[in-house]
Amino acid sequence: MKKLIFSMVIMLSAGLIYSGTIVNANDIIKKINSGKEVVYSNATIKGDLDFRKVDDKTRKKEFFNKNKTYTIHVRVPVRFSNCTFDGDFIAYFSDEIKDELYNVKFYKDAIFTNSVFKEKAAFKYVKFLEDSDFKKSIFKEEALFKYSIFYNEISFAGSTFERDANFKYTKFKDDAIFTDCVYKRVANYKYSDFEEESIFTGCTFKDEANFKYTKFPETGMFEGSKFMREANFKYAQFKRGVTFKDVLFGDDVNFKYTKFRSDVNLKNTKFEGDIDSKYAKMNGSSFTRYLLNNR
Repeated sequence: MKKLIFSMVIMLSAGLIYSGTIVNANDIIKKINSGKEVVYSNATIKGDLDFRKVDDKTRKKEFFNKNKTYTIHVRVPVRFSNCTFDGDFIAYFSDEIKDELYNVKFYKDAIFTNSVFKEKAAFKYVKFLEDSDFKKSIFKEEALFKYSIFYNEISFAGSTFERDANFKYTKFKDDAIFTDCVYKRVANYKYSDFEEESIFTGCTFKDEANFKYTKFPETGMFEGSKFMREANFKYAQFKRGVTFKDVLFGDDVNFKYTKFRSDVNLKNTKFEGDIDSKYAKMNGSSFTRYLLNNR
C-alpha cells in the first residue's frame, strides 16, 4: 500500500512539472529524441516547435525528382491539453532554396485539445496513424492540413479558424467531426476525401465554404449551419444524401454538376442568394426540379 501511495505521489509530482508552466519548444524535441512520451497540460510552448530537429528521419527515394523529401518519424505519443503554442508549429516545411521537403508521421496519439496556435500551424502532408484530436482549438493563422491523412476518427469540434482552414486533398479514413466550428476566413475542403461520416452541424462559415469535388460516401451533415458567403458544392457527390435542415445560405450556392443519390433534407432551409443547380442530378433526374418541389 505504501509503495502504491508513493508511486501515485511521484506521478502527480511529475504531472505538476508540466502543468501551467512555460516550456521551451526545444525541450519537447529532446523528449521525442530520447523516446519519452510528450504530455503537457495548461502550458505555454515558447519558440518554434520545429520537428526538423527530430533525429529519426528518412529520405524518400526519388529517381526523377530533384527534391529531397524527408519523413520525420515521431514514434512516441504527443498530448497537449489547454496549451498555447507561441511560435510556429512546424510539422511540415518546404525549403525551396535547398529543394528540401519535410513532413511528420505520427505513429502514436497526437492530441491537441483546447489549444491555441498563435502562429503557423503547418500539418501539410502529415500522417496521423493513431488517435488525433483538435477539439476546441484556436488557429490564429492558417490551419494548413492540405494532403494530410487521418487514419482514425478526428475531431475539430468547437474549433475556431481565424484565417484560412486548408483541408484541400485531405484524406479522412474514419469519422471526421467538425461540429460547431467557426470559420472566419475560407474553409477549403476541395477534393477532400471522406471515407466515413463527415459532420459539419452547427458550423458558421463567415467566408467562402469550398466543398468542390468533395465526395461524401455517408450522409452529409450540415444541419443548423450558417453559410454567410458563397457555398460551393460544385461537382460534389452525396452518395447517401445530405441534410441542410435549418441551414442558412446567406449568399450564393453552387450545386452545378453536383450528384445527389438519395434524399436531400431541406426542412427550414433558407436561401438568400442565387442557386446554381445547372446539370445537378438527383438519382439521375434534375435536381432543379427537386428543389422546386421541396423548398
